[in-house]
Amino acid sequence: MNSYFIESIRKFKNDILSKGIYDIVKWLVIILFIFVFTNLVPAVDNLLSSTHVISLYWIVILVISFTLLTIIIVSSVFRNKISKILKKYHTDELTGLKNKHVIKAYLNQKIDEFRTKDESMSIILLDIDNFKKFNTEMGHNSADQIIRKVGELLRNDKRVTDETFRYFTGDEFLVVACYTSLSQALQAADRKRDLIHKNLFAVNGKKHIVTVSCGVAEFKKDDDYISFTNRAIEALNEAKKVVGKNNTKSIV
Repeated sequence: MNSYFIESIRKFKNDILSKGIYDIVKWLVIILFIFVFTNLVPAVDNLLSSTHVISLYWIVILVISFTLLTIIIVSSVFRNKISKILKKYHTDELTGLKNKHVIKAYLNQKIDEFRTKDESMSIILLDIDNFKKFNTEMGHNSADQIIRKVGELLRNDKRVTDETFRYFTGDEFLVVACYTSLSQALQAADRKRDLIHKNLFAVNGKKHIVTVSCGVAEFKKDDDYISFTNRAIEALNEAKKVVGKNNTKSIV
């Protein structure tokens, strides 16, 4: 889907719908309806008793009320459609994790937040070892089952302050661990590695042992998105050089 179109939808949602205009219009219509029907009863009584025609004033009020009600219904449906489009655009279909389209914005937001805090933040970059071999031997669809299972394990093994993404390449994942020092992130990475290693992956009736390598980096106050993630990438590359892989490295 065209990224400009998606950005336009997001901007419309944030600038219009999320600022409460929908709710303001909704309550205005409710108040207007109360006013109309409170005052319409005497008018109807007057019509029935004196055969006078309802004034144009009341007709205009009714038309405006029903028009605004229609706008509310349409905007409600439209708002739900926008939310579904954005959710689909931001979510990796295979794993259910947030995807590459939101990583940079999310991490930049956290960088700005933690630059002014006296707290630690780290990232963990995980890569499935020998995934090309799985892809070649089992086929794309079967290898996707491994990615799905790894994503499920990572999604279930996170704290409230963590966020997990499927990274830019298909067999990589990124964990943004807020309020987490380098030593704590290394422990978390090893825990995730062990969790994946101990799970046998059943694919096409066969069980496979899957391992991951991890690169860990801690946020520095002068970091930007590129320098921060590059250290994690460099650490991951070092981890994958270890014989047998299935290792965790960090770059200070």
